[in-house]
Amino acid sequence: MIDTHCHLDLLKKEDLEETLQDKGLEYLITVGYDKKTIKNAIRLSEENPHVFCAVGFHPHEADKVKEEDLLWLKETAQRYPKVKALGEMGLDFYKDYSDRKKQEEGFRKQIAIAKELGLPIVVHSREAEEETIRILKEEKAYEVGGVMHCFTGSYEFMKACLDLGFYISYSGIITYPNAQNLREVVKRTPTYRLLIETDAPFLAPQPVRGKPNKPPYIRYTAEVMAQLIPNSSFEDIERMTSENAKLLFNLSTNGHKETITYVINNKLYINLTNKCNLHCEFCQRERERNFMVKGYWVWVSRDPSVEEVIREIGDPTKYEEIVFCGYGEPTLRFSALKEIAKWVKEKGGKVRVDTNGLMFTFLPKEKLRELKGLVDVWSVSLNAQDKETYNKVCRPAQGDAFEKVVEFIKEAVKEGFEVVATAVDYEGVDMKKTEELARSFGARFRGRIYESVG
Repeated sequence: MIDTHCHLDLLKKEDLEETLQDKGLEYLITVGYDKKTIKNAIRLSEENPHVFCAVGFHPHEADKVKEEDLLWLKETAQRYPKVKALGEMGLDFYKDYSDRKKQEEGFRKQIAIAKELGLPIVVHSREAEEETIRILKEEKAYEVGGVMHCFTGSYEFMKACLDLGFYISYSGIITYPNAQNLREVVKRTPTYRLLIETDAPFLAPQPVRGKPNKPPYIRYTAEVMAQLIPNSSFEDIERMTSENAKLLFNLSTNGHKETITYVINNKLYINLTNKCNLHCEFCQRERERNFMVKGYWVWVSRDPSVEEVIREIGDPTKYEEIVFCGYGEPTLRFSALKEIAKWVKEKGGKVRVDTNGLMFTFLPKEKLRELKGLVDVWSVSLNAQDKETYNKVCRPAQGDAFEKVVEFIKEAVKEGFEVVATAVDYEGVDMKKTEELARSFGARFRGRIYESVG
């Protein structure tokens, strides 16, 4: 796991020694916020191979920072390659330890330095949501991106930060009993923009609250995050936040390693094809050409063979289920799907197929019967309460696509398959009416959070 924001120089000696020896912490980003702590952060990063740093002037320091300090910051960040970001910088209108105008001025000047150096920024924002977004936009901070450190803001603020290309980092605050509103925001944070931090020695998670925080305590926050992010285990949180941190801070990473199969929450997913016959507005693939799903790059340069998929599955009984699901439509490779599903069932595994339900637009409905005994569950993207909404949200090429999805659900129920109709809570979709429609066909229903992929 990677702690993306801690202050190692402020830890007690024994806590620092424990942290640096903890093999579960792959990397640490230690943060300097004034001249003294910046020097300490650089020293610690130079002394320890798995420690990197971010350097900048905290908004509390704004009254003291002079032009020569900013020049020193720039030169320092240029001199040391283990400086991976500039910050923490930003606005703190809660404590107002520094003049607000000077905070804004310092924020803007540090963004300018980050842009010159090509470094991402670490943003501190408290009681200053509108002002923070305004400055990030005006200074074109999206050119370098960065992270909203120790995020405690509103959903609207989180969404605005995402729109500017920023990552969202959560601390032990999400474990506190009075943080229910924040936990709701966590649930809606896209997993490809999710980070985790301790801010040690501050903000110890609830199970150790009252003690000085330390990076090994990041596990308490990860455990809560796994409960909040749909279909996620502790291992999923560990992997996805680590891959995100590596991308943001330019650490060593597998990068865009192609993925045929991938494991999430003890379910093995098969990426059978990239091809899809829909162009849904809510799809991450359509919006951003981003194929990262919970730490996996779900893309292949060619469709994998049946033999390749079977080899990667190994023992299917190790997993809760085997799921045909990627950024493409698995039924487009009907023969391969059928052969792999048959092999999985012969080996004692359970099979689910996540489909857009458009199989009957290119295959006769009789083909569905060939999958009886091979597919246990169909998860079908109904996605709308009526044809008009479906066409707007899913943008199908076929004029009768909605009718074909409905026909597929009805036929699958009729053939005795377990069928779960799904919908994303996207703008214009009436989730209640969509659920009622699904249940009228004899299917179960599952609502999906727009921002949550995987």
